[in-house]
Amino acid sequence: MLNDEKKPLTIAYKITDKSLASKLKWFEHLPEIKLIPADNLFKGNDNIPLLRITKKGLFLEQNGQRLFFHPNMAILRFVNIVRGDGDRFLRAVQLGKGDSFLDATMGLGVDILIASWAVGAEGKVIALESSPLIYTLVTEGLENMNNKVFPLTTHTIKKQAWRELSEAAAYIKTIHTDHLDYLKTLPDSSIDVIYFDPMFRHTSTKSSAMQPIKTWSDPNPLKNDTIDQALRVAKRRIVLKERKNSPEFSKLGFETILENKYSPIDFGIIQISE
Repeated sequence: MLNDEKKPLTIAYKITDKSLASKLKWFEHLPEIKLIPADNLFKGNDNIPLLRITKKGLFLEQNGQRLFFHPNMAILRFVNIVRGDGDRFLRAVQLGKGDSFLDATMGLGVDILIASWAVGAEGKVIALESSPLIYTLVTEGLENMNNKVFPLTTHTIKKQAWRELSEAAAYIKTIHTDHLDYLKTLPDSSIDVIYFDPMFRHTSTKSSAMQPIKTWSDPNPLKNDTIDQALRVAKRRIVLKERKNSPEFSKLGFETILENKYSPIDFGIIQISE
């Protein structure tokens, strides 16, 4: 649910410690959002979203739902990769060291962490997000990771995961923008791999974990114009992540990779060059 561009979204905030007041900087350049202290709210304004600013990060709460950045899924995927189990996303995007990667629909940032780790410091990772709230929560969370703000663990591979993914977080450039507008600014054949993951449009209401991001994400489907621009900009391939059997694959010209019949999602590929 993106807010009306002509009317800023009002969000109340609470700061758990005065030393964290500097975190308000994340919202200074977002005209779509108007922050007010929660103490200034009058009775009857219970429906206004609440932003909790804590040492562990930013937490957005509304109607019993909570949205925040946490790289747990990326950590688990890294552990599986190190153990030799592989990763479907990496098999789909086929990234190598030094590659350039554009995630046009960043969401909660799990895939960009894996992508940044895959391309390394010599690569380039750009992540676009049209929702100002999701953009802010994830960008702040990535900065926390880069500052080595992560939990203690005795698990050897998890330690490695936190260390390497926190380094990977430093290489990611996040941009709050519409992906079609951004693609139009890029030169021809300038990005190795372009990635779209708009699957949150179809999140089941029964999924308590995914419902908060659906509330604040862009519900619009991908446009053919967007894919046309991606075809112009991509050097090697374009990848689409969608629900299994989604009509979006054939509608937008993607060839589906059917490698896991038990997974609820599939990846589609448009190969441009080897």
